[in-house]
Amino acid sequence: MEKFKQLFIYNTLKRKVFTFIIVVLTCFVTGFTFTFYMTSRINNQINDMFTTSIVLDKMMQQMTAFETTLEDYLSTKSSDSLVNYLDIKETLITLNEQLDAVKSDNSTQLQLYDIHLIVEAYLKTADASIDYKRARNTERYLETLATLKDYSSYINTKVTHLETEEFQSNLENYLALTDKMKVIQLTLMIIVVLIIVLSFTFVYSFSTNVTQPIEELSRRADAISRGQYNVKKIHGHHFQEAEVLKTAFYDMAHNINQYINELEGKVETENKLRISETEKLKMQNLLRQAEIMALQSQINPHFLFNTLNAGMQLAYIEGADRTAAFLDHLGKLFRYNIQRLDKLVTLGDEIDNAKNYYALMKVRFGESLHMQFEVDEQACSAGMPPIILQPIIENALIHGFEQKTTEGRIDIAVRRDGDFAVITIEDNGEGMDASTLALLNSGDFHKKPIKTKGHTTGLGLENVYERLRQSFELHDVMRFESEKNCFTRVIIKIPMEA
Repeated sequence: MEKFKQLFIYNTLKRKVFTFIIVVLTCFVTGFTFTFYMTSRINNQINDMFTTSIVLDKMMQQMTAFETTLEDYLSTKSSDSLVNYLDIKETLITLNEQLDAVKSDNSTQLQLYDIHLIVEAYLKTADASIDYKRARNTERYLETLATLKDYSSYINTKVTHLETEEFQSNLENYLALTDKMKVIQLTLMIIVVLIIVLSFTFVYSFSTNVTQPIEELSRRADAISRGQYNVKKIHGHHFQEAEVLKTAFYDMAHNINQYINELEGKVETENKLRISETEKLKMQNLLRQAEIMALQSQINPHFLFNTLNAGMQLAYIEGADRTAAFLDHLGKLFRYNIQRLDKLVTLGDEIDNAKNYYALMKVRFGESLHMQFEVDEQACSAGMPPIILQPIIENALIHGFEQKTTEGRIDIAVRRDGDFAVITIEDNGEGMDASTLALLNSGDFHKKPIKTKGHTTGLGLENVYERLRQSFELHDVMRFESEKNCFTRVIIKIPMEA
């Protein structure tokens, strides 16, 4: 019951994401159903348009061959001619039955039925001519041949007249079908535009709703870290998770302020200063947590524009299947990037997130980017902080391939080495000089202007290194190897039991 309320009643992030997905899927299914229904109808109408003409054309061809074979048999009495005559006759009988089964308007149907009856008489007359020929009744034989020619001429006249009428009717039907196709195209364009508008609206609303309360709390946490404990409460209705965070934050600020007031005048100045410093450290830690939460929610608008623009191009150029797959990868990446950074995930989760990111970048860069995964499943259960691999891959895309004109390759290998899981991310990009490499391996990201900030998550290599080091309390958790104009390799070593 509580999960149901979170999905449909409470103003939660989960409800917003779920509602957006339902709306997009509804638009997609509606467009697919409408298109399938209309194209099926048009296909049936096209078949009806040409069924009559095809049957009549085949019948006239078979009648010509039938008369030639009949005359040949009557003049030569060849057994081969008789076999051909019987074969063509069976074909004419089959076509004549199809002619009677054709469904059309009343006027055309009456004419088709008339032709059907004449063809039956035509076939009987042909059989009669053979019988009279065998009985040596020359007078009746000549009469039946003449009657056969009359039937053939009459059928030809009727078919010509009917095909003329069919052409006019089919022309009108073709124009009507053209109008229907225009309606289908317009409907598909409206659905695509609607999905794009909904996507942009959702991204704008979602990012604003997520970042606004966290930014406010971050500013107030910064004020608390400077000793300003009387902070104003943020007013406004936000999503449920933000309301819980706000309540907890202000309760904590109020308790801290009340505690400091009780200590005033009861202890010596030195103790007061020490306690104040302790509380400041606590507030700085709270500020760091709030900044990390804001950081993981503030996805670079330039990246959103690029990826959603690629999705829009796919929607216009290709079918809905690839667009759905593209948006699916994008949704998984978003959901993964908004999780809390202080909770561990598995290495397998990180690999899946990297594959989703590669699927998005593959649409953007095409054949100029290739990423290969070689994963030992035994190492996938290792626990680690989230959003570790993606910033490293982003750094390779932004800086490693910045001046590269050939194909960019990124190889990700995961293996188990005793009690550790070893992750290797290697690219064939520009590489680094020895001094830059030495700074990175020393854990110093400040002495030289090293550009290490990602464009999607906003998390750079320094952030990745610090979170790994603090999570596992290891200084050699990440190592860099590189050769200028050749490659860059990042090696991460994490305990299997984290």
